[in-house]
Amino acid sequence: MRAKILNASAGSGKTYQLAYKYIHDVIERPELYRHILAVTFTNKATEEMKSRILREIHLLASGGPSAYAESLRRELELDERTLRQRARDVRSRILHDYSHFTVLTIDTFFQRILRAFIRELGFDLDYNVEIETESLLAKSADTLVEAITENRELQRWLTDFVQERIEDGRRWDIRDGILALSGELFKEKNKEALARALPKEELRRLVGKAGEKARATRQLLQEKAREALRLMEEAGVSPSDFTGKSRSFANYFLTAAGDELKPPTATVERMSRTTEGWCAKGSPAQPLVARLQPLLRDICDIFRSNVRLWNTAVLLRENYRSFALLADLYAQVQRLCDQESTMLLSETKYILAEFIGHNDAPFIYEKVGNRFERYMIDEFQDTSAREWRNFLPLLRNAMAQSQDISVFLVGDIKQSIYRWRGGDWKILHNEARNELSPEDTEVVNLRDNWRSLPTVVGFNNRIMERIVAADNRSLNTMLDEAADSGAIAAERAAELHDTLAAAYRDHTQTPRRLKDGPGYVSVTACAGEPPVVARIKEVLDRGFRPSDILILVRSATDGARIAAELLRFKQENRDERYRFDVMTREALIVGNAPVAGFLIAALRLTVNPDDSLNRAIYNRYLGRPFGAALPDDERDFCRALRLLSPEEAFERIVIRHHLADRCDQTAYLQAVHEQLIAFCSGKIADIPLFLRWWDEQGSGRSLSIEQGERTVEITTVHKAKGLERPVVIIPYCSWQLDPKSSGNVTNIVWAEASDEEAAIGQFPVRYKRAMADSEFSEAYYRELVYSHVDNINLLYVALTRAAESLHVFIPSGGKGANVGALLWQVLAPEADGCRLGELEGRLTESEAGQECSFGSFDGPAPRKGGSGAVGHLLLEHYPTAMADLRLRLPSQRYFEEESDALPSPRDFGILMHKAFEHATSEEEIRRSVAQMQTDGVLSGAEAEALGQKLDEALADPVVREWFTGEWQEVRTESDIILPAAEVRSGGTGGATRGSVTRRPDRVMMRQGDTERQVVVVDYKFGEHETAGHRRQIGEYMRLLREMGYDDVKGYLWYVRLRKVVEVPAAGR
Repeated sequence: MRAKILNASAGSGKTYQLAYKYIHDVIERPELYRHILAVTFTNKATEEMKSRILREIHLLASGGPSAYAESLRRELELDERTLRQRARDVRSRILHDYSHFTVLTIDTFFQRILRAFIRELGFDLDYNVEIETESLLAKSADTLVEAITENRELQRWLTDFVQERIEDGRRWDIRDGILALSGELFKEKNKEALARALPKEELRRLVGKAGEKARATRQLLQEKAREALRLMEEAGVSPSDFTGKSRSFANYFLTAAGDELKPPTATVERMSRTTEGWCAKGSPAQPLVARLQPLLRDICDIFRSNVRLWNTAVLLRENYRSFALLADLYAQVQRLCDQESTMLLSETKYILAEFIGHNDAPFIYEKVGNRFERYMIDEFQDTSAREWRNFLPLLRNAMAQSQDISVFLVGDIKQSIYRWRGGDWKILHNEARNELSPEDTEVVNLRDNWRSLPTVVGFNNRIMERIVAADNRSLNTMLDEAADSGAIAAERAAELHDTLAAAYRDHTQTPRRLKDGPGYVSVTACAGEPPVVARIKEVLDRGFRPSDILILVRSATDGARIAAELLRFKQENRDERYRFDVMTREALIVGNAPVAGFLIAALRLTVNPDDSLNRAIYNRYLGRPFGAALPDDERDFCRALRLLSPEEAFERIVIRHHLADRCDQTAYLQAVHEQLIAFCSGKIADIPLFLRWWDEQGSGRSLSIEQGERTVEITTVHKAKGLERPVVIIPYCSWQLDPKSSGNVTNIVWAEASDEEAAIGQFPVRYKRAMADSEFSEAYYRELVYSHVDNINLLYVALTRAAESLHVFIPSGGKGANVGALLWQVLAPEADGCRLGELEGRLTESEAGQECSFGSFDGPAPRKGGSGAVGHLLLEHYPTAMADLRLRLPSQRYFEEESDALPSPRDFGILMHKAFEHATSEEEIRRSVAQMQTDGVLSGAEAEALGQKLDEALADPVVREWFTGEWQEVRTESDIILPAAEVRSGGTGGATRGSVTRRPDRVMMRQGDTERQVVVVDYKFGEHETAGHRRQIGEYMRLLREMGYDDVKGYLWYVRLRKVVEVPAAGR
């Protein structure tokens, strides 16, 4: 065999197998490490695999306990000494040539290939890779709107689009319409359909034709219904006069006459076929029955005959305008990428596929720098069709060059939960083996579970068996009924039959952790909110640590709800036994933090001080009434910030409002600061530009918090793949099996109509129930089946994260068919308990609801290499960092808030200089200090302290005279330009070579009795007098006399020493 495919169920040790395969090959041939490519799907998985491989090689090299040693000695026929020598050799080679230790994500590998051919592909040498597309799409949409002045066709299309949106009662903002389908641009499955899209006018013609046909038949139905209503009105009767009174079937005449499209009920259909039972004998409506029944029959016949046409027309009209703009939007995205020398990460695989199609594939990959001989691909069920096509030539070439196992693929169909991102589990299911070579490919199912205790494994085996069987039967029945009605072709329905069952074939596992206890599972059908806090307390009471607990949710919204509940409990709890922190990306969104909201509101007020919404946010944080007007000094402060950079404005806001003192907000404050620095470093930025970026991207970013012993983690099921915890809690096990578009959630299915509308080709249809009764019905049933597979896979991933204790809560009242309702249905609890195969469960009633439990709710299993006992630490704030963590700003801090000490001489000098630099009088000095407070440079207390120091300094009568305001002319920090000859010669009196100006701190002038008096002053803030100070003021005096002033006096003012020294003129 030259290829091996491992179907590795959850907990079966796939990471162990991958690492073992790598280590086996390099121990056998140490030089082979340069020729093995291991591919994972996330950076985290890459680091974990590298760490595991190096750790095990180190243990083998140093003679430490390695789980791989015995198998390696046996399979490679090596003694212990030789194995250790080989491992040392491999360790040395890898560490000294680490760049060829090739464990990469699939995107990184493809990028590495493209960079090797950067010249051939015509890219700039310094091109950037962009992961996020939202900002790029928004800019492209703006550019598209601006282009209407030059593109008349686009102008007409967008104008008609706005008109249609207004007629349909939707928002007229055209950017919404342009971006409505923008997410579809970068999905792999849509590329070919987008390339074959019809021109705008042809698309409009076909959609218009379908709409005209639909309107004509709808009008016929409405005319029949209005005729019936006219007859009833003339006879003086109403629908309530017929059988059923206020709920009478005759109300359908009103429904049919209106604009809302509703199918006739079973009662309406029955009454349309007979005149019996329409009303009671003697009813005033009885004479009308013979005339109304044919009309009702015609209405039902028209509905049945045309409902597919009507739904098709509605589905086409919903998206055709946005669909037609996708090509224009994509062209703008490409143009913007070219201008900014950027490549979208999502485009890498398409560029590579096109390049491979025109070149010899093995040669292309060789140029990367490695001639790979062995390939290992992890999470293979998430590989997309395009990624598989890019890899396939390379894998085939490797298999042709060797008789050994050259291709090693590992995956699990049941954990395929990324279909929306292009993952195609059918490749793992059968295509990979067929395309590599069935004769040379071995498929191995790993059936042992090394993760979970027996009760958890047994429960998951049996419950998934029942869930899959029940839902598979339901899907098959639905497909048969659809085939009988003509909604889907019989052969297409047959292809979809047993899709779910095929994905779960041979899913049963054998538990291997038999010595660590039985384990525990509970399933609770709760009437209200799940009692998560109470369950966590029970878990902690049994000896588990907070870090043993993983809470899994389906959506970020659910995660935020649970996080809010836990944080509320954390603030109120005073019991040492239940101290824990919470780690969740959803709860740590930077934009949700109060201090971030305050900062952004403050920045918005700099742009518009009259913004009432942001003023309310600003006031709320400061503890003021929402509608309070900003004080004059704060309005001045906002105006002063307007022209500053975002980073400098941020610093002044932090200083003015002492935000760094809030320990519980420091992490968020630092996160906003880091985002500001990153944003400003890449562009010339102003505050409005930053605020726009914040709305589009920055506000949704999260803090990165490391997990500790006392941290309960909350995460989504999608992000939980690869994780395991002793205790798993699923608080909302109620996600839908087949989520349709609703509200702001739009699920798009690319479908091709089966009637005349097929000329449109593949079209993006909003996935909803109306698709089943349209010309897109075949695509509807296909999507329905795969949605069920996706969401049952999510349930499987969630259930299999638990190693020892699993707690599932199923809230009642969920909409539609959901996984929790199906789980409870197949669990089929009875009064005497819950039997699940060989597992005997107990049924109990509590305030929370009914609970089925299996196994024994014991403490944690023995921990490997740990004591298990952990004390509790009281943390008053969340999120907390080290107690001494403070925000450090690049601007100068004149006072330290944590200390009452006087400022340093240097800081004192800076402040005094700033106060004096433009002041001609004492009044202007005071005004300068007030301005520093307004600008956020000083707090109120700091300004008061500085004012006291100024009072002391100005107490000297000589100094006070300088600031009386009686001087006719005052120059502060004005330059004296040296004569050119003096600059060339170096001057006299200590002038420095090369200087062209001198700048005294203060020069004052007034007219005396006989001549003009001049006083020059230089401020000194140190504690020592030096001869250099006197020479400096002497030079100022000399230069002023040379300028024609004879009566010149010079002073040195040692502010900190409270001393004024008059310097005599040279030669006097």
